[in-house]
Amino acid sequence: MASPKTSLAERRLEDLDTDRPPPPSSRPTDPPPPSAASGPSSRPAPSRRTVERDAEGRPRHAADPVYEKLASAIIEGSLAPGSALPSERELSERFGVSRLIVRQAIHRLADIGLVRVRQGGPSIVVHPNDARDLRVIDLVYRLGHRGAREYRELVERQFLHGHALLVLAARRASKERLRAIAAMAEDYAARGAPVAEMMEFEKRFFHALAEATDNRFYLFETTWWFRMIEGRESRPPIFTDEQRVTFYREIARRLVEDKDAARYYLETLAPILDMIGALSLGAR
Repeated sequence: MASPKTSLAERRLEDLDTDRPPPPSSRPTDPPPPSAASGPSSRPAPSRRTVERDAEGRPRHAADPVYEKLASAIIEGSLAPGSALPSERELSERFGVSRLIVRQAIHRLADIGLVRVRQGGPSIVVHPNDARDLRVIDLVYRLGHRGAREYRELVERQFLHGHALLVLAARRASKERLRAIAAMAEDYAARGAPVAEMMEFEKRFFHALAEATDNRFYLFETTWWFRMIEGRESRPPIFTDEQRVTFYREIARRLVEDKDAARYYLETLAPILDMIGALSLGAR
């Protein structure tokens, strides 16, 4: 239980799972430098530092754990919109890092719109829905709660984005390009549309559609989307293998024959969208 002297900011952060470094007395000490009499042959070989990387291969930085813990608390609501962040001193003590590292983490949160930094005053928490940076979506997906609503939002976004790609590609792409995209879907269906290959196939298929739209926003967004979800927990399959075979084979046929592949796509997925929406509302 917090003592009467514990600050409100500290109490708000008591539930954060921080990894504090061990106290100075328990840290291993550096080995003594080699003496001049020992000669160069007895000197230890210089060690190569291992650089920790994230899921996308980017180097991890000292401020990353603080940044992600605070972002998670904001997304989950532990740090409420409009409230003040704890001071740099409090956060430094809480996380066991320097105030410089805390400051870097707070500036990164401000850069994506999750806090508002005030000169000479405390930083103010901003509601995640008011942020206007795509990186917040990545944080919500990685660090936020994963319930029925979050699942519905992800599925709706992917399904309806796919519909838009099919509409524009069918209108703008050449017959040769549409046949190549259709062949990709037909090949996947001919191999039984295995669920183990679903993510990789969808990445190639929808990226090819995005290129065929001749719209850079759709192309950039499609690339960003699959990069965000790559290597993370995959959603459960919507269709059985047999249903996926029928679905993609029919899309391939309609693309080549100009038979409104986008309409078939949406009509097939509409009952699934309705079902997921109903489950999401029931879970509230």
